[in-house]
Amino acid sequence: MLTSKNDKNAVAEGLDVGADDFLSKPVSPLELRARITAGERLLAMEREVRTARGQLLAAVEALDDGFVYFDADDRLVLANRKYGELYQIDPAILVKGARFEDLLRHNLAQGRYPDAIGREEDWLRHRLERFRNTGRSSQRLSDGRVLQIVERRTDDGGRVGLRVDVTELSLARENARNSEARALQQNRDLRAALDELQNLYDAIDRDLMEARKLQHSLIRKRQHDFDGSTLSLLLKSSGHVGGDMVGTFIISTARIGIYAIDVSGHGVAAAMLGARIAGLFSGGEHQQNIVLIRDPKTGKSKAYDPHDVAARINELMLDEFETETYLTIAYADIDLQTGKMRLVQAGHPHPVIQRADGRVEFIGDGGLPIGLIPNARFATIEAQLMPGDRLLLYSDGVTECINRNSEEFGEDGLRATLVKLAKVKGTDFVDALKWELMHWSGKDEFDDDVSGALLEFNHATYLTEPPSRYYRGVRIEE
Repeated sequence: MLTSKNDKNAVAEGLDVGADDFLSKPVSPLELRARITAGERLLAMEREVRTARGQLLAAVEALDDGFVYFDADDRLVLANRKYGELYQIDPAILVKGARFEDLLRHNLAQGRYPDAIGREEDWLRHRLERFRNTGRSSQRLSDGRVLQIVERRTDDGGRVGLRVDVTELSLARENARNSEARALQQNRDLRAALDELQNLYDAIDRDLMEARKLQHSLIRKRQHDFDGSTLSLLLKSSGHVGGDMVGTFIISTARIGIYAIDVSGHGVAAAMLGARIAGLFSGGEHQQNIVLIRDPKTGKSKAYDPHDVAARINELMLDEFETETYLTIAYADIDLQTGKMRLVQAGHPHPVIQRADGRVEFIGDGGLPIGLIPNARFATIEAQLMPGDRLLLYSDGVTECINRNSEEFGEDGLRATLVKLAKVKGTDFVDALKWELMHWSGKDEFDDDVSGALLEFNHATYLTEPPSRYYRGVRIEE
């Protein structure tokens, strides 16, 4: 301001009406020019400050998060629009110079902090302590949103804060914690189920072990002596129990029956059916044994032809047994006085005769399995045994035993074994055959049941072994 007045009151009056500088006439041109230059410099600096403040305001308004700045006296310097929106603060309240504590009390009165309800003063005290100490904290709002609070101290003692909406992240973490808790519970439930399953498995395993003992008890004697001729039995299940069964019974004072059964499949069902079929051959009376029939002329028991025996079992399987399982069987009716043998082969591997001179002969034509075709016809095969000959009935677990190269033991392997073990007799032979198969397969356990019945024939006039008594298919020793 350029004026002729120069008293102190005039200077004060001029500055009050908006003058930035004051000169009294007369004025030196140099001083006037210097004063104008200084004023222009002040105006330029003011413009720079306004520009910088505008840029700062634009920057904080561009933030997706709430921004707030309080001075060293905890009074508001700057807050962006997002900050007010997060807390739903009335713009008339959120003004420069407002105290932080007043803003908190306003929000408390509005119920903005659900975790403070009922303990407002205590909550306020702890919040002010966190504000003064700065750092990180979280806050849940009344609308369910969750904020992450980050506060830092400035060099002049003020505090800058950010309010980050982490609702989705918090929800994701909560879901993750819930999922983890569910997973832990599921793991506990699974562990309990596995323990229960293990207990059940152990119980089943014990039952199967008992079933194995029971199945093998059906062959209480592995060797039977018939006054010169000897029958040796082999039974090796692929699991606890299997569907193979071998055995013998006396038809008359000079004749015996030998059978070898192989039920399709493995396990308990096959073992039960195998035992049931073996039970059909038990006992020395026609009411107990499917082979025997009462002669109406003499009143004594006589034997069906082997092919009729196979036919009777076939019809029994189809008509009375409620099963879709089938089986194969080789059954021989042998006269130990004459050596005459009559045999039926129903889907079972070819019976083999090893002559006294070592020659090996496979006999039979195969035949149909039992339990597949109604009214199936079977053929009786006749052969002659001489003293020193031996007959072997065996299951396909012998010839179909696989080695590491997926090669079957086959009839050639069986023939070679018979020749190799020609001088090995009785149960020693069937045990040696089992060891040969183990060596061939390279395993201690077989993939299929292995069974066999070896008759070593020598001429005899009468059977010295008395007829056997049975109870439910189990032989009772006298």
